Amino acid sequence: MKQPSIPSPEPPLIHRNKRGAAAGDSQGSGSLRDNASPAANESVHALLKRICDLLENRVQEEEEQRYEDDKENQMKDDWMLAAAVLDRFCTIAFAVIFVAGSVIFFIVFESRT
Repeated sequence: MKQPSIPSPEPPLIHRNKRGAAAGDSQGSGSLRDNASPAANESVHALLKRICDLLENRVQEEEEQRYEDDKENQMKDDWMLAAAVLDRFCTIAFAVIFVAGSVIFFIVFESRT
């Protein structure tokens, strides 16, 4: 059996934009070409150009900062390598001097007794 068609108590859903006006309303934020003057369009294009320039500058600054950071990290790595070599050299020198000094000490100590 068919159910009788009863009108729904809710109105049909209408898509609303962020400002609350229904899509397609003349109060909504329609296309700039439809309801804006040429001066307003030029103003919008100038603002968009300025935003693009700012974004390009931001990207360039970030690339320069990344390059400087990489250069700084490379220099840091070079100094760490130099420190490791110097540390190894000092360790070997200390070991040689310690062993030689100990041998000389025991030889002198044994020769006196």
